[in-house]
Amino acid sequence: MLGVNITLKDGLLLFSHFFVPGFSDVDEDLRAGLMTAVLNAVKESSSNSDIKTEITTIDQGKYFVHIVEGKFAYGLFFSYENDLKEEVFANSTLIDFETQFQDLLSSEISEFDDNDFQNFHKYLETKYDNLISIDVVGLSKIIEIMEDSLFSDYIILEKPHLHQVFTTISIPELYSHANTVALMCKSILEASYKIKYPITQLTFNLGSSYWIIVEQFEKYLVICITMSHLHEKTMNEINRLKSKFISVD
Repeated sequence: MLGVNITLKDGLLLFSHFFVPGFSDVDEDLRAGLMTAVLNAVKESSSNSDIKTEITTIDQGKYFVHIVEGKFAYGLFFSYENDLKEEVFANSTLIDFETQFQDLLSSEISEFDDNDFQNFHKYLETKYDNLISIDVVGLSKIIEIMEDSLFSDYIILEKPHLHQVFTTISIPELYSHANTVALMCKSILEASYKIKYPITQLTFNLGSSYWIIVEQFEKYLVICITMSHLHEKTMNEINRLKSKFISVD
């Protein structure tokens, strides 16, 4: 996450916070006015037709803008990434902002002082630190369990945002594509969350030689890569590992 702008729906910039110094290279008040004008125009045009248009993410080339609409305001969230954890962070942050300042936002005030929202800067820094933090102790225990398994090639993601926190791939054909494999699995799982039909387990063949199984545990998701002919042995090993993971979760 690079930064956050929160604007009233009339285009007035209420709050601005950037996690990366110097990222914003344009006038933020001007951007806020232009963005809200576009969003309001899209809403108006879609409300007059049978086609419902909803803008949630804009690809700016070098970064993404995740857009969230609240009761009083729009939240513009700038990020290099376009995945589940960014969307969850954006949605929950705007909800937190509007809840914390509901009385102020619902008043007839047309101008706001920067100090009105000063406390939200510290709150947002803490929230962001929690977003990117890793459970080092829990992760070390998971790695220890995996090292005592038949799997030597696997990727560990931390829930709920599916952080990729550990990767060990030694297969020559797949070594340089480990992140692509993880991204592919993440995309499928994120899509399942969005349509509210979560996938508990995902398995598929990768060519004729390899078999991938994605197993969800309480706090972690593990992508295991093994040989296709070891299907039954792999499933037995997954079942054996479940009890060990439960002790960590």
